[in-house]
Amino acid sequence: MAHTGSDDGGGSSDRGSAGALSGTGGAAEGGGRGMDDSAGAAGDADAGEAGSNPGGGGGSANGGAGGLRSSLGGSSGSAGSGGKLNDPSLPADGLLVWLRADSGVHDNTDGLVQRWDDQSGNQLNATQPTLKARPVYLPTGFNGRPTLEFDGQGQFLAFAAGFGDFSKGFAGLIVAKPTKSYCASMVELSNGTEIDDIALAMAEDKWTYEVESAFLQTGEVEHSAFSLYAANHLTSGTGELRINGSALQTLPMPLPALPASGVRANNFVGHTLYASNCEYFKGQISEIILYSRALDSLELIAIEKYLDKRWSVITPVPTP
Repeated sequence: MAHTGSDDGGGSSDRGSAGALSGTGGAAEGGGRGMDDSAGAAGDADAGEAGSNPGGGGGSANGGAGGLRSSLGGSSGSAGSGGKLNDPSLPADGLLVWLRADSGVHDNTDGLVQRWDDQSGNQLNATQPTLKARPVYLPTGFNGRPTLEFDGQGQFLAFAAGFGDFSKGFAGLIVAKPTKSYCASMVELSNGTEIDDIALAMAEDKWTYEVESAFLQTGEVEHSAFSLYAANHLTSGTGELRINGSALQTLPMPLPALPASGVRANNFVGHTLYASNCEYFKGQISEIILYSRALDSLELIAIEKYLDKRWSVITPVPTP
């Protein structure tokens, strides 16, 4: 994870040669394929040993029997108090992953989330086969609406391998409330520590977007309220970091490269492989939207307005 050593933000990261974090969990289920195959792959996968994935072994990606949090916010067949706004119409072109806390959350009776279903149609579900590594579903945890809570001690979700080709750019928007932000990723896609890495993250209490050794880093992270994080990476090689609808930093940075394998294999919500005392994400996440292309300004603003309408997150702009 990028550490600037100053308040300037931006530049290239230098973390030394420390090894990756090790955690509990396992590989994601085989329900989703890479971004180039929108059909996905149906069915369950045996998580087994995770190999290079530090999530470790895991067993079946399905875990145990559990309820599905429906689009009405309650358990299967019942409407919870979380409620749901009318579904928006997001731009379909390049929509890669869409996770919403008010739809497609599978949990046990204790509220531990074993799978968070992708609403994009690509079946890139985020999963956690290991019971103790599952985040907690809070049906009314965010202003009376649903959210997922991560304890910063080993809870995270994982995607299947994919996320390879970002030659058309990249965009990621997240509604989250980190309660600790020294060094952690909300979403991280990579092939290992500092290998083909893309991180939507925080470092030294500043919002961060990193692609390999280049990064944007600015704006103090708010710990007491939810924020709307947006990174938009243009094909021209310009990255933009936005918080609560306002651009905080724009810098030249190369697009994420196509890995030699064609895919990224270590893909997480709430976990990082960065060293330098980086940790699991601690806080709450209510929505994640990822695109395999850059968004134009009108699209970006429209999605930010949708997210603000759904979650009421727009607050005064952080000080750069």
